[in-house]
Amino acid sequence: MLPTISSDPVVAALLGADGPLDLLVRWRRLERFTGSPHGVAFQEAGERALLSEHTGPPGASPEPAEDALVLGVLTILLTMTGARGLTVTVGRDDPTVVFTDGAFTAPPLAADISMWRFTWQSWAIRPAPAPPARPDAPARGADPVSDVVSRARCLLGGGLARRWTLPVLACELDTSTRSLQRGLRGAGGFQGLVGTVRAEAAAELLLNSEYAVCLVGFACGYADQPHFTREFKRRTAVTPAAYRAAFARRAPEGRTEHNSMKEGPR
Repeated sequence: MLPTISSDPVVAALLGADGPLDLLVRWRRLERFTGSPHGVAFQEAGERALLSEHTGPPGASPEPAEDALVLGVLTILLTMTGARGLTVTVGRDDPTVVFTDGAFTAPPLAADISMWRFTWQSWAIRPAPAPPARPDAPARGADPVSDVVSRARCLLGGGLARRWTLPVLACELDTSTRSLQRGLRGAGGFQGLVGTVRAEAAAELLLNSEYAVCLVGFACGYADQPHFTREFKRRTAVTPAAYRAAFARRAPEGRTEHNSMKEGPR
């Protein structure tokens, strides 16, 4: 049974996809993190259809059971993230319907189930989370720059797996790109703030969860394991694995990643 609790960071990273293609892009990123020898390759992508193939190295194709497992998980994720009227077929020359009207049907035993076509009638766009509220009249002495940084951090932290850009963040904060760029200078700029927010979230999971390091990196939006290791070490002076080993076991109850990151490795 696929976990659906919002507190699961890996599931949340997948369910945050804004469309079928984005979901499969996130799934492929997860495959890179887990080091799977098999992966989902795109063949065609249209407005209401996706054709993909589950492949592997020469002479090491996925077993039918693995094909079926990955296909089932992706089908469930597509319905959960907004696909309406979803139909899934498998096979190349004579496709067989294996999912329609919300129900799975087992394919013939001899069927090739490594080639998948997903088609849907519509995509239910979920409303984007509202940006942090901004008072109409800031309190006397309030720092508008700190307000912008705080609201930006909140949005970035709520969508770690999203491919953020400065214009997209500015749009969601209802400000201009130039104004946001100026406002974020003191926080290391846009890229610096994104990196900091991701590193803090990763530190939280490393300290307070038992997720494998690779899954922590995926959930926090890093491109792959080398990217996670390199960027995390740049901000903490240690690799993710070393950070967990140094702090997780002896962190006092209630201690947050912010304190640990500031103190540095011991």
